[in-house]
Order: sequence, then C-alpha cells, then structure tokens
Amino acid sequence: MQIKTALRNVFRNRRRTLFSLTVIVVGFAVLASVLGFIEEALRSTQVSLASESGAVQVAAEGLFENTTDGFEYLIDPVRLDRVLSEVSALPGVVGVSWQLNFAGLVGDESGSTLIIGRGVVPCSDVQDYECIVTIGDPLGESSDRQVVLGRALARKLNVGPGDRINIATGTVSGNFNAATVDVIGEVTYAFEELEGQLGLFPISFVQRLLKTDGVERILIGLEDLGEAAAFAAALQARLTDADIPLVTRTWEELNPSYESISSFYGAFSGLAMIGVAILVFFSVLEVLTISFLERSREVGTLRAFGTPRGRVFRSFLLEAGFLGLIGAVAGALISVALILLFNGIGFTWTPPGAAIPQAIRLGLSTEVVLMPVLTVLLSTLLSALFPSWRNARIEIVDALRSV
Repeated sequence: MQIKTALRNVFRNRRRTLFSLTVIVVGFAVLASVLGFIEEALRSTQVSLASESGAVQVAAEGLFENTTDGFEYLIDPVRLDRVLSEVSALPGVVGVSWQLNFAGLVGDESGSTLIIGRGVVPCSDVQDYECIVTIGDPLGESSDRQVVLGRALARKLNVGPGDRINIATGTVSGNFNAATVDVIGEVTYAFEELEGQLGLFPISFVQRLLKTDGVERILIGLEDLGEAAAFAAALQARLTDADIPLVTRTWEELNPSYESISSFYGAFSGLAMIGVAILVFFSVLEVLTISFLERSREVGTLRAFGTPRGRVFRSFLLEAGFLGLIGAVAGALISVALILLFNGIGFTWTPPGAAIPQAIRLGLSTEVVLMPVLTVLLSTLLSALFPSWRNARIEIVDALRSV
C-alpha cells in the first residue's frame, strides 16, 4: 500500500514531476555521452598503441633501457625460434611478428634526407599496415627490394609508386652499405612528423642491408589487451626457466604516455559525474521541498491517526526513489537511442598533428549506462533527505493549521 501511494504521489503535480524528470534525463544523457566518449577514446587509444607496438614485446633489456652498444641487442635465429616456441605454448595469442629497424639516408641524384627504416614481416597479424596505405600497394609476402614510404617523405623526395630510390646505412659490422629499392606505395601515418621520415621495408631486405640474420624485437598480438600484463609475466617466467636472456614489456610499459591519458580521462569523467550529481541534486531538492511542504496538512492528518514519523519519512523517501528510478529508466532509453544515432551518423575529425581523420564514436557498455543510473538515483535520494526529515518532524498541530 505504501509503495502504491508513493508511486501515485509522484504524479500528483505533473508539471513539477515533468520538470524533475527532464532535469534527470538531460543530466543522464550528458553523463552517458561523456562516459561513452571517454570509453571509446581510451579503447581506440589502446588499440592504436597496441597495433603499433604489439600487445607484448620481447627483446634484450638493454634495448628497452637504451643502454646497448651497437647492434649487440639483436636476437639471433636460434633464440628467435626458442622464443616463438615459448609463446606458442601460451593461450590468447593471435599473431607473432618481429622487427629490425635502422636509421639511414634515402634519396637520388637530386638529394637525400634522413629515413627511419622499419623492417617488418609483410602480411603480419600483429601489424597490419594495409589499412593506412593510401596510394599504391602494401608490402606483400613476395616483396623484396621494395619500400612503402610515408606520404610526407614521398612528397619531400618527389617520388611515388614506380620510382626508384637509394637507401644507405651502416651495417652491423660498422661498414657502409647501400641499395636501390622500388617505391610501391605510400602510407598516411598518424603523426606527420614521423610520416616525413618513415619507410616500411620487408625485414628480409633490411637484414641483408645491415648484413645480419638477427631481429631487433618480437611483437605479440593478443585477443584481449587487458591480459597483456598477465601474459607478459607468464612469458617472462618461461623465458627465465628456459635460460633465454630476454625480457618482456607490455604495450602500456612501452607507451608511458597512456597512463597520463587515462588519468586525464578519469579525472574528466569524475568531474562530469560530480557536475551532473549537483545539477540533479539542487533541481530535485527545490521541487521536492515545495511539493512536500504543500502536503503538511496531509502529514498532520496521518500523524493524528497514529502514523509514526519513521513511516512518514520513508514514504517521502520512497516517493523520491520512484522519481529517480523513472528518470533513470527514461534517461537510459533515451541515451542509448542518442548514442546509437550519433554513431550511425559517423562524425570524424583530424586531431592536431595527425594526418588521418579519426572517427568520433561513443562507447556503449554496461558501465556507460550503470554509472549515470547510480549517479541520478543517489542524487535524487540525497536531495529528498532534508525535506522528508523536515516534514516527518513537523508537529501535528502546526501541520494541521498550515494552509
């Protein structure tokens, strides 16, 4: 009976109830949108960083610490096979690749410039560069003396697919080596500065250029990036047991800037929740205070018939709870519809310093919906505490003579 009465009282003054529900729904939608944006931004950042570095890397500790001398950090073929064997014994692996990088000069008779050469395994499941090749063709399994240049570097050299350029660098033994390669494509990279120096080569060509059969690092792709730390720890234990002097690093360890990004977004979402909570609290507090005080005579009548103060207090609090619950359900339905509509439109933007337009999407998960639900419910209940307590404590005589 008390529940039915409280639910009926919610709609006693429909104009005020509509105002309260509007505030709750708007606050809910704003908070859900902010949380959805943050969730999708963090997810896309994780995927982007992991696609660049792999979920986990294996290499010499000196390479990660920048304390190596020359090319002493290289992993020879025998050790590479042993690491691959250890990796294959662990679950959750979607692919394994390896890299050999170098810095050198690139150009032709008209001039040269610096190039950061990245020797990669073509058609790798870990690093897929096909999606960022905007002109020409990506590296294939049969690629040999071929290169895919960063778009800005190709413009700097005034070359394109079908042209030939010269590559020069120092070998592992300290000698000088050069080769001529065919340009087969151009990539549009995330950052223009790197795009102006980047060249992607088949790793077999880079090994011949540097006069080595070793690789620099091993990259491992995982089904779940959240398992990277546990996987790295398990693989490190296996490497130690097998007496392989290499170390593991997760994508988060390789990209320390992610912690700052995550902290910023965490603080931003916290401020958004506080802002929405304050908006709902004071808006509903004003409405409930007026609504409850107008029913002082009703409270006096109930108290005169022996209704205890606690029951009156619970009745008002229950009424506020229903108001918050209805607003939360309506806010959830409207927010989900708006997020789906927004994602369906497909907005994009180009971040400062970036060359590739990024899709603007809003994440839609349990947390994106649950956090606003808890926020508006808690704010509504807190806003009802004072007016409910005040009406429950009013004296019967004062309540009956109030107008």
